[in-house]
Amino acid sequence: MEGPPRLISLGEPGGSDNASAVASTALDMGVPSIIVTSTHGEAFETFDHGAVDWKKLMETAHWMVNCSSLVNLGKSPAMAWSASMTFAELEGCRNVMVVDMPGDQETISKTWGLVVGKMRQIHVLFFTSEAMKAVSSLENMEEDDFLSQVRAKTMVPIVCGIISGGSAVSVSHAMGSFEVDITEHGTGIVWLAGFLKSLPYSGTGISGIRNASSW
Repeated sequence: MEGPPRLISLGEPGGSDNASAVASTALDMGVPSIIVTSTHGEAFETFDHGAVDWKKLMETAHWMVNCSSLVNLGKSPAMAWSASMTFAELEGCRNVMVVDMPGDQETISKTWGLVVGKMRQIHVLFFTSEAMKAVSSLENMEEDDFLSQVRAKTMVPIVCGIISGGSAVSVSHAMGSFEVDITEHGTGIVWLAGFLKSLPYSGTGISGIRNASSW
C-alpha cells in the first residue's frame, strides 16, 4: 500500500470474506487500502481488538467496510465490527456494510438484526443476491422492491444489491432507483470497490451517484 489508507476493511486473516475482497480489489484499483485483522499466530476469534487504533487509521480514510457475516465468527470480531463503525461515525469516515450470508445460514435472522441496530451509522448498504433473498423473506417484503423499501425505512443514503443472476446491480437512493449492468466487472464485489473509488469524486446528487455506479 502506498500512502495512508483511504479505505479500511475488517476481515479474516485469510482474506476470504467480502469486506477483505472489497479492500483487496480497491487496492488493485489504486485506492490505498488496508485490512484490519488478527496478527500472525493469533486466532481471529479471540484477537486483541482493543489494540486496534481506529482513530489513527481513520485520519485519512473515506470508507470503513464491514461485512455482516463477521459478527458470527467470535466475540472479538463482533466487538471490532461494532467499534469500527462507531469510530468511523465519530471521525467522519463513512461506513459501508456488505450484507452477506453467514456460514451457518440459520443465523441470518440474528445477523440481520445486528445490522439493523447499526443502520444509523451506515452510508452504503450492499446486499449479495443470496442475502437479499433471505432478508426479504425475513422481512416479508417483495424481492423486486426490497432495496427501495429498506432505504425508505432505514434512511440509509445508498442501498444497493446484486440482481438478475449477478449481471446487474440495483441502486436505491433518496431521489429514486436505477439498475446498472455489471457484466464487464465480473462480480458485485468488484463493482462495489469501483463504486467506492469513484463516488467521492463523481459529483453530488443523482448524477454523481449514476456516474460513480457506471465507472
